[in-house]
Amino acid sequence: MGWVWGAGRGDKLRAPEPQTIMPSAPPDSHPAPTRHTHTPTSGPLPEEGGRFRRGSRVKCPKINCCPNLQWGWAVGSQQPVELSPLTITPKGMALDQVPRKVGIVGYGRLGQSLVSHLLTQGPELGLELVFVWNRDPGRMAGSVPPSLQLQNLAALGERHPDLVVEVAHPKIIHESGAEILRYAHLLVGSPSALADQATELRLLEASHRWGHAVFVARGALWGTDDITRLDEAGGLQSLRVTMATHPNGFRLEGPLATVHSTGPRTVLYEGPVRGLCPFAPRNSNTMAAAALAAPSLGFDRVIGVLVADFSLKDMHVVDVELSGPPGPTGRSFAVYTHRENPAEPGAVTGSATVTAFWRSLLGEARFLPSASGPSPQAPGSCALQSLHLRCCLGLKF
Repeated sequence: MGWVWGAGRGDKLRAPEPQTIMPSAPPDSHPAPTRHTHTPTSGPLPEEGGRFRRGSRVKCPKINCCPNLQWGWAVGSQQPVELSPLTITPKGMALDQVPRKVGIVGYGRLGQSLVSHLLTQGPELGLELVFVWNRDPGRMAGSVPPSLQLQNLAALGERHPDLVVEVAHPKIIHESGAEILRYAHLLVGSPSALADQATELRLLEASHRWGHAVFVARGALWGTDDITRLDEAGGLQSLRVTMATHPNGFRLEGPLATVHSTGPRTVLYEGPVRGLCPFAPRNSNTMAAAALAAPSLGFDRVIGVLVADFSLKDMHVVDVELSGPPGPTGRSFAVYTHRENPAEPGAVTGSATVTAFWRSLLGEARFLPSASGPSPQAPGSCALQSLHLRCCLGLKF
């Protein structure tokens, strides 16, 4: 079983046995990853790592970057296979003779953008929109054709989708992810849901049973490809992702909802990503993507930092800091990136993320087999064997 990444690198779901990676070269060509335990700079949350801090400041060198790579993991194959990279151009691209049927779950900003693209560009790209579901059906009125509005998510199988794209909320993955996999491949737009180990296991089991892949969108994470390559080679010792925006851009729950900014820039949380995801499910997806991209560290050792900054009224800023183990000279390899993503005031999703997600959908649909309805995994296939897909899309934003 493995992840297929929409806009970035994927890793395998955590199985009951120790987690492994299916590298693109023979396993013995890479040193075993070095595992390190991170001790948070602050004490633990109740039953979680990390804690909330006030008044701290985070500074990172500024390197302006834009994401332009997409590729991933898939499941359901009896033997690992690697495909050659290819370039996909949006104009005039036909995926194949049979249109891929796509369903959209969620009709917020991301969902509206994807539906618009599918209705206007889908036919020439070999994509057919077969349904749109939203928790509040009234939001679709006047913009989604009535024939495409799905009132009951449990009835999605009647639309025979090849790919279901979740852009709603982690709760959808918690509650319905495994059932979606009964009928179609699944592109997860809320990877913070995977911080919950029970959800991971349910998706793993459903994927194995029905032979459908789980894709994970990278979203706003820059450098996913490099992070995973370094992790596979055993060269990743620490990874820290800081996400900063105006307080109005946060949708916080639990203890985090009661933490107030004490100045112009306040660190609301600093600690393991697994401890952050339940309380900031819509603001921790970039950090969750980082945890999945670096499985030797994972949700428990990738560090997430959430910062409220009153100066960032129309922008999301993501800083990624990573380092490797000390070399022969005692010095360590290190990378710092600073990504500024324009966003509407109070928006959860930045503009570049919306664009990247459409490219993710194109990249994943490019490799999907036509699959309508349940398709149990072939007898005798190994549960942890994976099909490895790489799709380098050479896109610029």
